[in-house]
Amino acid sequence: MSPLLLWLGLMLCVSGLQAGDEEEHKCFLEGENLTLTCPYNIMLYSLSLKAWQRVRSHGSPETLVLTNTRKADFNVARAGKYLLEDYPTESVVKVTVTGLQRQDVGLYQCVVYLSPDNVIILRQRIRLAWCQGKPVMVIVLMCGFILNKGLVFSVLFVFLCKAGPKVLQPSKTSKVQGVSEKQ
Repeated sequence: MSPLLLWLGLMLCVSGLQAGDEEEHKCFLEGENLTLTCPYNIMLYSLSLKAWQRVRSHGSPETLVLTNTRKADFNVARAGKYLLEDYPTESVVKVTVTGLQRQDVGLYQCVVYLSPDNVIILRQRIRLAWCQGKPVMVIVLMCGFILNKGLVFSVLFVFLCKAGPKVLQPSKTSKVQGVSEKQ
């Protein structure tokens, strides 16, 4: 096996170990809502506090909403536009952010909150990005495609109609040649 292949395999293994640092990118428009789920290990964290945090470039993450109960069936917390629903029997936290605005652009994480300095990230961090006009562009492209397709078929239809059906008839020269060959 070549040294290059070994090196590439090693790099793949090492990069796989850093999967917790990866981000999931989500695009939003003003006024939209974000809902996502964060699964966790039921045996380890079902009775732990959960939180939704904004990750700053420097310093500690900002806790936006934090559950304050440790019930075995359901825990809920609301802070402004942030809603956190913990379903311990299903081992999942549901996060809802309503009315997203441009200032909500940034990096977020769903965590088990053991203490302010000790959290366990439950899933890939979410990078929220502003996507102004994305749906409009999709609509314009789809309309253009449909109109273009319709135009092509209309032109093709006109040409086929103008050409009309053509019936191939044997030419007279081939009959004459056939008769002369028999003689």
